[in-house]
Amino acid sequence: PIAPRGDLAKTRELNDRALEFARLNPELVIPFASVHPDDGEAAFAELQRAARAGARGLKLHPNTQHFDVASPAVAALVDRAAALQLPVTFDAYSPFDADEIGKLVQLAVTHPSAKLILAHMGGPRFPELIVFWVLPKYGVPRNVWFDLSAVATLYAQTPFQEQLLFICRKVGIDRVLFGSDFP
Repeated sequence: PIAPRGDLAKTRELNDRALEFARLNPELVIPFASVHPDDGEAAFAELQRAARAGARGLKLHPNTQHFDVASPAVAALVDRAAALQLPVTFDAYSPFDADEIGKLVQLAVTHPSAKLILAHMGGPRFPELIVFWVLPKYGVPRNVWFDLSAVATLYAQTPFQEQLLFICRKVGIDRVLFGSDFP
């Protein structure tokens, strides 16, 4: 689910549908909930409710939900998810925000107890993720994982394939996931 801003009834309905689908298909589905960062305390309450009901993570989509990753509301939500021990998946490619990777880096650095998953590995900006190989050398915890959905198929059998493999190896193969979001 991807929660709309300001429509908490719809957010709850979407989360409940995802949780029910997971209950019916436990061998296929790890349920993630969604809330909108700008919904404040109501978003926190819904995230906690969904976690008690079986959600295993939080999905945020800056492009679709129209929020800035650097927003204090996002930082607060990441803190709450970390307190609930829920990983947070971000759609990590924005054609509308050239600074999004840097903002995700800042979020990872300032929230060391959070577990962040960067879906689509930054899309065409995946080379920028080399910073996650450098950060631990400065004492920053390894708290980020990288999802290959979309980029794996986009760059397979292209001149960029070897570069993508290089970045995966540098950030750590143990940090690479393959999601089912796209295609």
